[in-house]
Amino acid sequence: MQPLCLTGPTLKTNLHTHTTFSDGTFTLAQVVAAYEALEYDVLAITDHNRWQDHTSASTGRVLVLSSNEPSLAQREHLLALGVHQTSPVDAGERDRSSSRTQEVIDWINEQSGFSVLNHPAWSGMPVDRLLELERYHAIEVCNAGCTGHGSEFSLTHWDELLRRGRRVWGLATDDSHYDWDRGLGWVELFCERTEAAVIRALHEGRFYATMGPRFEHIECDGETLRLRCDPVMGIAVLSEQGPIKVVHGGFGTVDGLEWKLPDRGHRYVRVELHRADGKKAWSNPIWAD
Repeated sequence: MQPLCLTGPTLKTNLHTHTTFSDGTFTLAQVVAAYEALEYDVLAITDHNRWQDHTSASTGRVLVLSSNEPSLAQREHLLALGVHQTSPVDAGERDRSSSRTQEVIDWINEQSGFSVLNHPAWSGMPVDRLLELERYHAIEVCNAGCTGHGSEFSLTHWDELLRRGRRVWGLATDDSHYDWDRGLGWVELFCERTEAAVIRALHEGRFYATMGPRFEHIECDGETLRLRCDPVMGIAVLSEQGPIKVVHGGFGTVDGLEWKLPDRGHRYVRVELHRADGKKAWSNPIWAD
């Protein structure tokens, strides 16, 4: 497995947030204040098909990223992070042409941005469609804003992509439009609090996704996997074969793992934390080469 060491302070980050500039309930100032109260460090404003400069909304605590959610008529939505201009579908026709989503992905990548396919389960995207699209960097494996009107989880989509050799990261987001859908899913980034550092950490996969449980340390020297985390009910290590190592100790009794990786080849491994209240966290995949 590729060497990896993620440790030290992290930035609590929501990468999918709406305001009254699109279909959110609250103003930009209200949303920033709410996330500041929740002790977030980074907040991306991603109104539908609308980019504008929100630099002045940053506070001493919260770095606000000026981002966008290019949204097409067939409910295929993307995050355009680290891009500072309007997207090709922000104005005019956003028809059902299957090529338009790929057009937006390519446009994000041309701007050195970070491209994300949003809520595949809610969008009704079959795995074949995810495989048809190319060169996106991540998918939302947990979109908390879908809770109550569709599945918030797209873990099956992620696992199928990883099994087929697609190297995509997994995000958890709020996709917040209201007040009840804040602070439910986020990423913890191992980087400094600047936009350039955030986008670089996203590209490099130096983060984990969570609904609450925390990874304190994730390390792989190529032979042994070492983890430290909040006390949880269990830790599962998964590969393309499904769970290959599980530590289960009941209510909040497991806080780490040191495990020599098996000799038989795995294309990747990823780790899930499971808490007794149902909250989970997900590491990004660690690749064999």
